[in-house]
Amino acid sequence: MKTLFLNKKYVRGGVGNYYRVIRNQFVDAHFMDISYSQKKYGVIEFLKKYIFFIRQFRSLIKHETLKIVVFNPSLGKVALYRDYIYHIMATRSKKKQIIFFRGWNDDFAEMISSNRFPRVLFNHIYKKRADAFIVLSERFKDKLIEWGVNQPVYVETTIVEEKMLNRFDFKKKFFGNNQLLFLSRIEKDKGIFEAVDAVNILMKQNRKLQFTIAGNGSAFEDLKTHVSNLDTDRITLKGYVKGEEKTGCFSSANIFLFPSVHGEGMPNSILEAMAFGLSVLTTRVGGIPDFFEEGKMGLFLESREPEHIAEKIEYLLDRPELMKEMSRYNYEYAKEHFYASKVAARLVKIIDDVVEEKA
Repeated sequence: MKTLFLNKKYVRGGVGNYYRVIRNQFVDAHFMDISYSQKKYGVIEFLKKYIFFIRQFRSLIKHETLKIVVFNPSLGKVALYRDYIYHIMATRSKKKQIIFFRGWNDDFAEMISSNRFPRVLFNHIYKKRADAFIVLSERFKDKLIEWGVNQPVYVETTIVEEKMLNRFDFKKKFFGNNQLLFLSRIEKDKGIFEAVDAVNILMKQNRKLQFTIAGNGSAFEDLKTHVSNLDTDRITLKGYVKGEEKTGCFSSANIFLFPSVHGEGMPNSILEAMAFGLSVLTTRVGGIPDFFEEGKMGLFLESREPEHIAEKIEYLLDRPELMKEMSRYNYEYAKEHFYASKVAARLVKIIDDVVEEKA
């Protein structure tokens, strides 16, 4: 069986990372980059990508036994228009199609629900052509069914790269350093400013803790200024991290802070934090509520007010035995559900079922 995955480049970002990690599990597959830079080249690069795709796709059909195409868009207006020609080509070539929604824009979803024109576009481009859908949340699945999708809809997760943990020994994990970690893109809707203010509240109360912030993004310079205005040297900004520096951040931390209101699908950073045995403080966004067991994996944040976040952090710090239980539970849960080999096996099964019409 030949599978064609249409995705973004193998660089930073959830989709690229996902396929970079599991592509070795798909020896009988092709991976085609359909990303383009709107800022650099705009329409010109957009057209080049279309021409490149058409040529490559025709070549694959001519020389390979291609059975199925897996698309990886976010649910949003841009992807809906951008990917139209790709779906047309796959349909005309009579190839099965799986739509794997990697992100979910709630505002656009509401437009599909309430306005005829977006719904017609969704039905024509996705519903009419897809043989199956994959989403990262039961809530997203329910919405597709509400829109009249009668094809199979699978709920999946993102991924943890096992080799990240090659040098990690859970038995040697140290719980006495009260080390907090935020690792994600530095954007205001990720809640990082509220997290900093919450930690600062606890530091003013003479709580002994350290806070490491790893990542880069549009709000990074504002965050640097915000932290520099605080009277503390216990908040460290790492910037973008990878490799051993990234695993070091996870290995040394005890609590993972993720107070995001961003339109998350299934944040990789939470899955990775769990794999390293961190207790998690997070909001009910995206696919997180589908698997997150409050009290076992960590705690939900009911608001992003710094005082509330500070209370939740303090609750865990005052209960070291509970944190150890959460740590062990998360470590084992991630190993069973999020490791690349497990995720890839589930994806192979979905593709096989769709190709063989067992779904």
